[in-house]
Amino acid sequence: ILLPIGVLSIGLITAFLILTKHSQPETARLQPEPPHVEVLEVQPQSVRVTVTSQGVAMPRTEIDLVTEVAGKVIRVHPAFAAGGSFHRGDILVAVDPRDYQFARIEAQSRLAEAQRLLAQEEAQVEQAMKEWQVLGKGEATPLALRTPQLREIRAKVAAAKADGAKARLQQIRSVLRAPFDGRIRAKHVDLGQYLVPGEKVARLYATDSLEVRLPVSMEQLAFLDIPWISEKNGSTHTAPSVTLQTTIGEGLARWVGYIIRTEGALEPTSGQLSLVARIPQPESDQNHGRPLLPGIFLQAEIEGLEYHQVFVLPPVVVNTRTEQVLIVGDDNRLKIKKLDILKSETNRIVVRGGLQGGDKVVLSGVDVPIEGMQVTIAPLHQ
Repeated sequence: ILLPIGVLSIGLITAFLILTKHSQPETARLQPEPPHVEVLEVQPQSVRVTVTSQGVAMPRTEIDLVTEVAGKVIRVHPAFAAGGSFHRGDILVAVDPRDYQFARIEAQSRLAEAQRLLAQEEAQVEQAMKEWQVLGKGEATPLALRTPQLREIRAKVAAAKADGAKARLQQIRSVLRAPFDGRIRAKHVDLGQYLVPGEKVARLYATDSLEVRLPVSMEQLAFLDIPWISEKNGSTHTAPSVTLQTTIGEGLARWVGYIIRTEGALEPTSGQLSLVARIPQPESDQNHGRPLLPGIFLQAEIEGLEYHQVFVLPPVVVNTRTEQVLIVGDDNRLKIKKLDILKSETNRIVVRGGLQGGDKVVLSGVDVPIEGMQVTIAPLHQ
């Protein structure tokens, strides 16, 4: 009886050892492997933020060229058409000046006659004074000394001079010259057309600079160093710079300007304040000969304030709804940190609180983050 019992005991022990040996690897295989995460070690730095806006380029100076005299157009500028360019002093339109030349000659003739009469009258006045000194008694009357006649002749001389000056001025005004370097936005007359005083000849704008109205909210204004300047007292050396860009074909064209002034009131509907940016030399070759023309819609980045001891994170790592980020601690376990976000921009988020230098911010690798989860740091793929 003892022998079978011993054999049975040995068999049970052997079976237990075999089962235990095979179950240990199975249990080990069932344990989940910690997820591999990529991290970014952050350090505090100094960052200058930007404020985005948009607007349409408009000429700084734009006028209607108006004729001041009547006459037929006898000459126009070779580039007198929409889009044509000109330089300051160029003759844009010339009106037939012969009527004013004739008027000037007639005025000169009347002036010569009036001056002759004045010389005669002055001689008669001198003769009258001598005669009164010899023959007269008491004080001479103005009529006796021919004073009224002298005043009349002098008035005729002045009128003839004024007529001559007016005719000369009208002759000058028969030629309309460009008051600045610029382009023609629209023309309203052409060769052979008869003009009347006050008629619009063309619409011109200067090409020395363009301006863009850039609306910003009061929240955005807090990130800008914008004193309440006007063009009169503003300094371009301290004004924030502005980078403006637009897409032309498949390329991106950029221009650099600066804030020249702020408008004096908020928009009643949006509550925004418009900053005015000036772009000098918009037709320069900085964009391979592609000029900045009025009417082009531009995206703008305005230079903002500089902040120190802040952190910069890519937007993908921040939960913007909860303003939280995942951190890997020294024990390779996840931590969820609340951030104090200073400013969110298109390609970065600037953080002023909630992080410390050397923190390892999780970039990717965690689908369902849990506080205290064990992770493995993987090499960062550039």
